[in-house]
Amino acid sequence: RGVNAVIYTRVSTKEQAETNLSLETQKKYCEQHALKQGYNVIEYFGGTYESAKTDERKEFKRMLTFLKRSKQKISYIVVYSVDRFSRSGANAIYISSELKKEGISIFSVTQPSDTSTSSGSLQQNIQFIFSQYDNDLRREKCMAGMKEKLMQGYWLTVAPMGYDRITRNKEYGMVVNEKGKLIKKAFYWKANNGLSNQEILGKLEVLGLKMNKQKISKIFRNPFYCGMIAHNFLEGKVVEGKHEPMITKELFLKANGVLQKNNQKYKQEKNNEGLPLKRFVKCGECGTSFAGYVVKKKGLYYYKCNRKGCKCNRNANELHNLFKSFLNNYTIAPEYIEPLKDVLSETFEEMNQDNLENQKLLEERIKAIDDKIEKTEESRVLQAITKDLYDKFIEKYRKEKGKILEEMQQVDFNLSNLGSYISYALHLSSNLQKAWELSDNKDRERIQYMLFPEGIYYDRKNDNYRTERVNIFFDAIECISLELGENKKGQTNDEFDLSLCVRMEGLEPACLTTLDPKSSAATNYATSA
Repeated sequence: RGVNAVIYTRVSTKEQAETNLSLETQKKYCEQHALKQGYNVIEYFGGTYESAKTDERKEFKRMLTFLKRSKQKISYIVVYSVDRFSRSGANAIYISSELKKEGISIFSVTQPSDTSTSSGSLQQNIQFIFSQYDNDLRREKCMAGMKEKLMQGYWLTVAPMGYDRITRNKEYGMVVNEKGKLIKKAFYWKANNGLSNQEILGKLEVLGLKMNKQKISKIFRNPFYCGMIAHNFLEGKVVEGKHEPMITKELFLKANGVLQKNNQKYKQEKNNEGLPLKRFVKCGECGTSFAGYVVKKKGLYYYKCNRKGCKCNRNANELHNLFKSFLNNYTIAPEYIEPLKDVLSETFEEMNQDNLENQKLLEERIKAIDDKIEKTEESRVLQAITKDLYDKFIEKYRKEKGKILEEMQQVDFNLSNLGSYISYALHLSSNLQKAWELSDNKDRERIQYMLFPEGIYYDRKNDNYRTERVNIFFDAIECISLELGENKKGQTNDEFDLSLCVRMEGLEPACLTTLDPKSSAATNYATSA
């Protein structure tokens, strides 16, 4: 064996490196051992904080590279203890065996062993395994402690944007900082004004807070800002936090409700004010969505098929006028509004009879599960069952109940707002063309997707529009208007069968996006329908 050696020292955290003398102590004892054994120390490695739970460490890898490439034969790596070298268990054993093939031994000052013998190698390998075991044990204790603190409402990791961590009476706390005051405004803009994320980012940037769309979206969905804590350690639970809430829970839920409502099939973009039909209208020949562009010299907007080689290109004003004429098919004459109310009400009740029956069945299942939960709790109080069995069955019943509640949300249907919805929709239908013409670009797109959820097709040869799917409400209005029109001409029927007019097959009710945000009745009914 040679006498050349390197010394490796490390600590696990930055605080250890800066506030204690561990690195100097390790280096001192390693140098004393090298001097005593007559080793020639060629190089020092480490001297900083690096976690040893993996071997992907900068200084550690630098040392291994040096050992491989050094022209001077290195025989020893001197460390203060085995866990200073590595805590990776089996991987540390592999590295030590590979080093041994190169004639390099790892020597621990406080845990000496002769690795040239089988028993010495076994002893060092056991020390490596125990180092990993000790590391895992510490991690489990740390995680258990963190979980307990989180359950008590204390946030232990980095404070979210908008908060500063402070110490009060030797306890950590969090308070809203200046950035937080701006984030609070963003929640109000989202919840009360219905602004898009892009609009909110613009307003925040003006006030001095710049972030990207992903960040603002993550903030809006983080319950921490309304005083609640959600963390992976909590396994899906949400607990009341000890920190200062930035907003109320009601505002948080309202803001996230707006986020869900804004999940439409159209996207508002800059420079799109004169092109509300962009992407909404598709080419009748190839089915490709129309793009839009503006001729700046003339100040004119145009639509064109976005497919290369397709020469479908039309002036925007011409397509807009054609669309307004197309809306007339779904516009109800004012004198037909009152007669239609009762007819539509009966039809919608009939159409949703299955939903009402399903809801009743689900409510019965919920009651049955609640009875089981009550009996299980009673059995536990009377000590008729063990705690393990109690936990097992309670968890099972709660999961079943959760699934049923999710299903109920899908079929939940309330006809109490039906009259308000029908009145609103009929009023809107009697003014469709005017409403579309006088609206801004955003509301025009809302009207378009409200009537035709999947867009419409432009037939270039016949210069008209066609659609494969219409909101079922307006589809019924079109059919009933034709029927009433025929009746007005004298072609009366003994019985007026609305169900024949509503073309059910192949159609699904579309969600009505109201232009009036106060019309919650219309929105709620359309969503449930």
